[in-house]
Amino acid sequence: MPPFKSLPATVVTSIEIETLRLVLRKPHQGDVPSMARLANDSAVALMTGRLPFPYGESDAADFVRYQDEARKTGKELAFAIECRETGAFFGCIGLRFPKREVAEIGYWLGRPHWGQGLATEAARALIDHGFSTLPITSITGECRVINEASRRVMEKCGLRYVNSGLQHAPARGGALPIDRFSLARPDWASFKAWVPAVVREAAPLAELTP
Repeated sequence: MPPFKSLPATVVTSIEIETLRLVLRKPHQGDVPSMARLANDSAVALMTGRLPFPYGESDAADFVRYQDEARKTGKELAFAIECRETGAFFGCIGLRFPKREVAEIGYWLGRPHWGQGLATEAARALIDHGFSTLPITSITGECRVINEASRRVMEKCGLRYVNSGLQHAPARGGALPIDRFSLARPDWASFKAWVPAVVREAAPLAELTP
């Protein structure tokens, strides 16, 4: 049984979350070419446990279709990371719900967009949105022990190291050593000096795709 029979209406609908440089929005089929191009990079995929490699347009199309259903069933809540100025697709970020009261954050960015603070900006916005709209007590995250960049993102977002262990990673063909992090709701409340994101209604999908 999924953790939520259905996510709150404000979450399932096509809302968009705006930050200073980014827009987080529901993935759509128009993202497929850019998603496949950026994810089909061993430097990106091998730092995750879920992205297959090679990664083609059929994988991206399957991901978009799956996420549409996952929102409705309360399994996952994924967003495309888009450049606010140009509309370019940068990567993905989302929340999974392994337990009713816990959300797990995950994200990836295409290599051209590394080292600019974009993952931290997107993660802070999604963490704020998650705690503000969902009845969760904590947000967790995990990264490969060799993924220093992802570790820094979580630490900058207030997640604290919990422990290390092995995590089943189907896309990598076995278990991987990972570090686990967590942010409790009371601790999140102390980080409200973050620049707030702006949530607005999305334009109809027909207006976004040719």
